[in-house]
Amino acid sequence: MDQKYKGCYCFNNNPDDFMKWLVQLLGPVLLGAKPAEILSFPKNNQDGINKMEIIKQVFRCCSKVDYKEIRISNHCTKLFFYHKVSLAQALGDSRNLKFLKQLGYSNNNDMEGYLNLLLAKMSTGEIPDEIGIFLGYPLKDVMGFIGHTSLKLTKINGWRVYGDPRISDEKYNSFTKAKDHMKEMLEHYTPIHIVQSA
Repeated sequence: MDQKYKGCYCFNNNPDDFMKWLVQLLGPVLLGAKPAEILSFPKNNQDGINKMEIIKQVFRCCSKVDYKEIRISNHCTKLFFYHKVSLAQALGDSRNLKFLKQLGYSNNNDMEGYLNLLLAKMSTGEIPDEIGIFLGYPLKDVMGFIGHTSLKLTKINGWRVYGDPRISDEKYNSFTKAKDHMKEMLEHYTPIHIVQSA
């Protein structure tokens, strides 16, 4: 593999296999179990350009899930996929709101404004710690990750879990259950049908 694409994903050249891979990976987001997911794609080769075009065509007809493009480097583009209702719920949680306001997010709980600020921070090449809130991780785990002294690392299960693991385990299990459900759906429906009916 070319070194310049080392951090990028989705090197499957078959468009049908690529869509199946993408839908399976985004299953928790498509089903609303997870508010968002970030994926990296190569942008300086024809295969990466073709895959971005497929995504644009397929997700144009998806009413519940949208994505935003983040140009970070000369070689990769990150796509931030999000379930509109799920993300609005995560960002609307009063504890998450209070935390995000401390990091410069506005008081008006405007999802589009919050996304724009997050993506502006990411466009510098750094992934801000608060991204965990957008990805659906429990606030306690995000706070533990950034160094809140009262929260100790308990385990790693999909992400770093701090303090009492029960809430984190419930969240992780809901993500896993959604992935498993999506695998079953892919046995009966095409990836494009699943995305466009989401």
